[in-house]
Amino acid sequence: MSFDLMLAGRIVFGIGCEAMIVGQSAITSAWFINFELPFAMSMIICLPLFGSFIQGAAIPSVYESYGFGTAFAVGFGMCLGSLVLVIVLSIIDYYSNERDLELLLWYKDKVQE
Repeated sequence: MSFDLMLAGRIVFGIGCEAMIVGQSAITSAWFINFELPFAMSMIICLPLFGSFIQGAAIPSVYESYGFGTAFAVGFGMCLGSLVLVIVLSIIDYYSNERDLELLLWYKDKVQE
């Protein structure tokens, strides 16, 4: 029940959000081109901040209604869901890179023929 501890937690989560945006920007710049890229970049900057806002608005209500244990479980579930989505995105990106390399080699062989 410490305000200082809450501020320290917000700083830690804020740093994590910024690091996540850097990683998402690297993946997004490889996936999108031309006019699609600015929209995709704006979405990856906006959505994590929107998620933080939703979490910041929902958790106090859950805490007041159900107590600390439930609020902690909901927050942990949100973090776990985020981790699962990052793993899925990494797998998709890995196979996308392999597919792009296969297509590049296929086109290179066709041009040389």
